[in-house]
Amino acid sequence: METTKTKAPVFNARIDGNYGEFVLEPLERGFGVTLGNPLRRILLSSIPGTAVTSVYIEDVLHEFSTIPGVKEDAIQLILNLKELVVRFANPGTGPKTLTLRASGPKVIYARDLECPPDAEVVNPDQYIATLEEKGKLVMEIRVDEGVGYVPAEKHGIKDRISSIPVDALYSPVRRVAYQVEDTRLGQRTDLDKLTLRIWTNGAVSPMDALQQAVAILREQLGYFDQSPVMRVEPKSAPAPAPTASAPAAPAAAAPAPRGVGLTLDDLGLTTRVLHNLKEEGIESVESLLALSEKELRRVPGIGDRSLQEIKDCLAQHGLVMKD
Repeated sequence: METTKTKAPVFNARIDGNYGEFVLEPLERGFGVTLGNPLRRILLSSIPGTAVTSVYIEDVLHEFSTIPGVKEDAIQLILNLKELVVRFANPGTGPKTLTLRASGPKVIYARDLECPPDAEVVNPDQYIATLEEKGKLVMEIRVDEGVGYVPAEKHGIKDRISSIPVDALYSPVRRVAYQVEDTRLGQRTDLDKLTLRIWTNGAVSPMDALQQAVAILREQLGYFDQSPVMRVEPKSAPAPAPTASAPAAPAAAAPAPRGVGLTLDDLGLTTRVLHNLKEEGIESVESLLALSEKELRRVPGIGDRSLQEIKDCLAQHGLVMKD
């Protein structure tokens, strides 16, 4: 019986501002999920963008301060600034600083910020703060480039001693959804139709974001297209044949090093202790057992209670730390 050969898939796109809908069909059965799932993950995690990383507010020492003459406190003001979307004309040229110097009464929007020549605020109608009659607000806002989400305590970016670090969400892609449906081609009804929907913050278009994700996926898959490094395991010498007078005794297996095969996650440690150990590069139980109690106490965040927790969890697996 003659079968219908699948033709090259057709790619259709519909763009509406910061929303894009992309349809690829027909695909062989199973390739809808095979393509849709990795593209969604890359779009949400690996597309570079910009974000506010620190804020200097004149006469404000920390985020829990109130600001005289300003309706918002420092926390609410920073939350409003985190919604800023800034586009760099020349990516990769380093951080940019946006400034504000305003007096009340005045309602401040993102359009009131002074930007460097090679930076642009994409959402100028973003509300920032309200100044009262004698209110004054002087700020410097640092914007960096990056990928994904980096909490303030990890990046620790500060231009001044009194600057306030801000959690940075760099990704310009706000939401991604994909759907796989049945489609047909001639007599074939076992084909896939992939619909990919992308929402961005306006710093990049949905089409640009998709093209970047495809390039990243192509680059990663390309690593399998090179000649692999072959590893040949040496053959062990054959054991001597047993004599008639002395039957061969079964060979004793060499004891495996303690903790081999166990990960830190297998121990059941609390999240805080687990995080502190991994931050110091301790990823396995074997590497943990290689440390003495004195060495482990030097790990930031590991005190008496954390040390006792580690010892208790090891004991449940029949393991003991070095003296």
